Amino acid sequence: MTTIHIGHILQYATLLSILMGGLGLVVAVGIHREQAKTQIFLAMSAQYSELLKNSSAGFWLSAPPGTVLPERTDDLTISTLRFCTLVSLTHLLYREGRIPKRMWELMLRSAERRFRSPLFMREWEHLRIEFESFPEFVALVTSVHHGAGLF
Repeated sequence: MTTIHIGHILQYATLLSILMGGLGLVVAVGIHREQAKTQIFLAMSAQYSELLKNSSAGFWLSAPPGTVLPERTDDLTISTLRFCTLVSLTHLLYREGRIPKRMWELMLRSAERRFRSPLFMREWEHLRIEFESFPEFVALVTSVHHGAGLF
């Protein structure tokens, strides 16, 4: 007959407890990462919604070719600056692995249309210097202006 000593039972129980604790830690870290990504997504969505609410339709809608651009105004410049800041922060979060590639691709598709608009291009020349400290973002906008494929 095999006898199990209390010492062996305690060793197995301790090992099982350590394994369960490690598994719990891995699950907790995974859940935290997903919650952080969700919070970032919600914050970015709120910023985008606020930007839409506070900007003129002319900033967001594509103008037919030959349309005369509106005069530069403080509101238009601020809308462009806020849009660039939002896209540049999203780009930074993507590069650092804080948001998934799919989220960045959705933002980029929307941003590319805006970046190519004559209104944005005019404003960008005025605001570009504000983003010189983030050369990756300047390169992104420049590549869109020159028609380089980003996907």
